[in-house]
Amino acid sequence: MSSLHIGWLALIIKPKEEKRAEENLSNQGYECYFPVLHSNLLLKNKPVIKKYAMFPGYAFLKSNPALELKPIEFTRGVVRVVRFGNEYPILNGRVIQSIRDVEQESMNDPKRESYKIGEFIVMNSGPLKDISAVITNNISEQRVEILYSLLNRAHTIQVNVDTISKK
Repeated sequence: MSSLHIGWLALIIKPKEEKRAEENLSNQGYECYFPVLHSNLLLKNKPVIKKYAMFPGYAFLKSNPALELKPIEFTRGVVRVVRFGNEYPILNGRVIQSIRDVEQESMNDPKRESYKIGEFIVMNSGPLKDISAVITNNISEQRVEILYSLLNRAHTIQVNVDTISKK
């Protein structure tokens, strides 16, 4: 195993166990960072800011030369420390600061959710409220085309992104 330097290690986190991993690492005295992005969302006709993991399944842990990796890898919620062979890549503070800057920018100015073709969504308002659909085309930044099924027939319409959310 190579010796560690001061900086940040990348951790692979178990799916849907980010909070557990963060709590367990913090309880052990580790400084960890789980970056998030903020985006605007409309739920029940009310604007809501939702947090999403910036790097789903990953987190960062402050390292130093005396850091023991075994307790980290046996922490509940953690899969392992990212490594390449016997080398553990160390991110310097500037990289982490730039990630924090992006996170802060998303907090100060949350953007609308972006949707990808093929992504499943649900309608939040209007006559199709609670209907599931799939994105078939991005018309503009504010509008998408969706495909939904009603009365055993497939239909496509264009909707405002404020009226839908990810499923």
